[in-house]
Amino acid sequence: MTPTSRSRWRKAAWPLGIVAALVVAVGLAEWRGWPFLKGPLESRLSQRLQREVRFGDDFALKLFGSVRLRTSALRVGPPQGNAADPALGGDLVNANDAWLQFPYATLIGLMKGREEPPHIVSLRVGRVEAALKRLADGRANWALAPAKSNAPHKPVEMPDVDELVVGNGHVVYDDAVLKASVDARVRTNEGDKAAGGAAGLVAEGNGRWRDRPFEFRVTSSGVLPLVAGEGHPPVPVTIRIDAHDSKLAFEGTGTDLLRFEGFDGSAALSGPSLAAVGDAVGVTLPTTAPFTLHGRLAKSGTRWSLKRADLAVGESRLGGDFTFDRGTRPPALTGDLVGQRLDLVDLLPAFGAPVRRAPNPKPPSGHVLPQREFDVPSLRAMNANVKVRLARADLGSLFRQPLEPLQGDLSLEGGVLKLSNLVARTSGGELKGTMGMDSTQAQPLWSADLRWAGVELDQWLRPRNKVTRETKPSGEKPAYVTGKLGGHAQLQARGKSTAKMIASLDGTVQAWVRDGTISHVVVEAAGIDVAQALGVMVRGDDRLPMTCAAVRAVAKDGVVKPELAIIDTKDSTLLATGQASLGDERLALTMTSRPKDMSPAALRTPVHLDGTFAHPEVHLEKKPIALKLLGAAALAAVTPLAALIPLFDPGEKELAGGCQRTLQSLRDADGPAGVRNAKAPRPTDRNLPPDDAGRQAAAPAPLRK
Repeated sequence: MTPTSRSRWRKAAWPLGIVAALVVAVGLAEWRGWPFLKGPLESRLSQRLQREVRFGDDFALKLFGSVRLRTSALRVGPPQGNAADPALGGDLVNANDAWLQFPYATLIGLMKGREEPPHIVSLRVGRVEAALKRLADGRANWALAPAKSNAPHKPVEMPDVDELVVGNGHVVYDDAVLKASVDARVRTNEGDKAAGGAAGLVAEGNGRWRDRPFEFRVTSSGVLPLVAGEGHPPVPVTIRIDAHDSKLAFEGTGTDLLRFEGFDGSAALSGPSLAAVGDAVGVTLPTTAPFTLHGRLAKSGTRWSLKRADLAVGESRLGGDFTFDRGTRPPALTGDLVGQRLDLVDLLPAFGAPVRRAPNPKPPSGHVLPQREFDVPSLRAMNANVKVRLARADLGSLFRQPLEPLQGDLSLEGGVLKLSNLVARTSGGELKGTMGMDSTQAQPLWSADLRWAGVELDQWLRPRNKVTRETKPSGEKPAYVTGKLGGHAQLQARGKSTAKMIASLDGTVQAWVRDGTISHVVVEAAGIDVAQALGVMVRGDDRLPMTCAAVRAVAKDGVVKPELAIIDTKDSTLLATGQASLGDERLALTMTSRPKDMSPAALRTPVHLDGTFAHPEVHLEKKPIALKLLGAAALAAVTPLAALIPLFDPGEKELAGGCQRTLQSLRDADGPAGVRNAKAPRPTDRNLPPDDAGRQAAAPAPLRK
C-alpha cells in the first residue's frame, strides 16, 4: 500500500469508526433499553401532555420499528397548567408491570398536539387503576394533548387499542356528557401464553346511567379490546345488565365494547315501561305497562337495528323491524310495527294513567281524569317514520269485536306527531282518519279527524238483553241496541295532560244509527212508563225499530252541548238536552220522552243526569210527578181505581219515520214539555245523516282556529 493510499485510508477510517461506534452505542442502548432516557422522557411527556408522567425503577424502551416501553410502574397524573381543573383531579392511570407499544405516527401526533385519538398497538398491565372523567363541556382527563388556548373544548375520543391485556384492573368512568358512571373490575388474558393461549375478557361492576343505577357483567371468549378502531374481527361476547326493574341480556359478537361497534346478536330486554327504557338510550317511546322484548340487535357505525322484534306489553303481542340512526340530527327511527294483538288498555299510561315508579299526581277531589303530564320534550328529541300494521286491536270489555285490522302511518318530525292514513275495521264497519299532536307550541295542540260507518252495533257491543223473547240460533241474546253506526268527529284540544287536554276540547261530534232497533224496556223506562215497562218484562222484551237515532254535539272550551240528540220509535220519541263540562267534570243532562201510545201508569217526567264524573246522579223532575200524585191522592178518596186516571197518558198519533219527518212533527208541536221547561233550543235537522229517503247530511261546522 502506497503512502497515498494509507493516508486516504486513515482519513476514511475516522468517519467509519465514528459511525461504527454510533451503531454499537445505539445497539447497546437498544439492548439495554435506553435507561438514560427515562428522566428526559418523563420530563418531556409531562411538559407536552401537561400532566405528570412517571415510570418505575425497572424501565426499558425499544425504538426500532415502533415505540415499545416496559416499566415496573407507570403513573399518569391529572391535567395541569391551562388544562387543570379540580373536577378532573386525581391520577389518570396507576399501573404495575406495564408494556406499551405504539407506532411513531402516534408519537408524532402527540408531540404536535393533534386531537385525533392515539393508536396503541398493544397495552399490557399486571395491575391497573384508571379513573376516566369527562365534564359536561367536553373536557376529559384522558385527552393526551394540551388544550389549545381560545378554542372551544370538544368531546375527546377514546384511544384505539389493538390489544389489551389486564391481569387485574379497576376502572372508574364518570362521563357528564353521557350522564353515565361506571365502577368496574376488569381482567383479560388475550395473547397470554401462560394461560395456554386462551383469550377472553371479564368486566363486572355497577354504575349509573342518567340517574338510573345498574349492575353489569360482560364476558368475551375472544380477543376483544376494550377500546378499538374499525377493522378488528368480531368475537363472541355476552352482556348482562340489571337495572333494578329493567334487565338486558345480549349474546352475540362485537369488536368494540365502549362504542358497541360491530355488535350483532340476540337481545332480551324487560322493564317497567317502554318510555323509561327509551329515555335511557335516547329513543322516544310511549309510556306503557311492564314489557319484555326479544330480537336481533346490531350496530354498525351510527345505526342501530332491531330485527324480528317480539314485544309483549301486558296482553299485547307486537313485533317488527326497526332502525335507529344517531348519525342524523335529530336521530331518526324508521321501521314497521306489526303484531297479532294490541290491547289498548296497555297504552293507557301513555295518556296519563298511573304507572309504577313514576309521579302520578292525584286528581282534585271529585275528579277522575289523569293529571300526569305527558313527556312532551321527548317528542323533539328525534324524528320517526313507522308503518303500523296490526292484525287486531282490542278496545276493552264493553266491546265484543276488536278492530281487525288496525293500520296507519306514524310520523314524528320536528316535534309534530301524526298518525295518518288510519284505517280500522270492526263488526262490518270501518274507521278512517288522522290524529296528531304538535308539541312545538307552549301548550301542545292535539287534533283528530275521524269518520266511521257501517258498524253493526249488535256485533260490536257486548251487553246482552237478558229479558228479550228473542234468541239467536247460537243461543245468544241480542243487544239492547242494533243497527249500523256511522259518524264523524273533528276535535282539537290543548294541554300537557289528559285533564287539561279534555278541559280545552273544541269541535264537533255527530253519530247516527241506520236500520236500527232498541229495547222496548229501555224506551219505557226512559219515559217512566211503569205499567208498560212491567208488562214488557213479564211477557218478554221485544225490539222497537228506530225511525231516527242521531246525535250532534258541539264542544267549546271543554263544554260539550248536544245540539241534537234524538231516538224515535213507534212507541216514543226520546230527546236529550243540557251539557257536560269536561273541565269541571260535571254533568247537567236531561232526557225527556214524548209518548205515542196510551199507558195507565206513566209519570212522563224529565230524567236528569247530573253530579260529577266520579259520582253521577240520576233523578226525576219533581214538579210534574207531584202534580200527578196530588191528583191521584184526591181521586183515591172516591175510589181506588180513580187513582190511575191522572197517570193515564193518552199519547199522540204515531209520527212518520225518518229523522227529517220526526223533527218536522216535533217543530209543529212546539217540542215536548220537558224540552221547553229546560229552556233548550228546539230540535233541528241541521247536520243530520241521510234519512230513510237517502237525504245527505250537511258538512260539519269547521273547527275553531
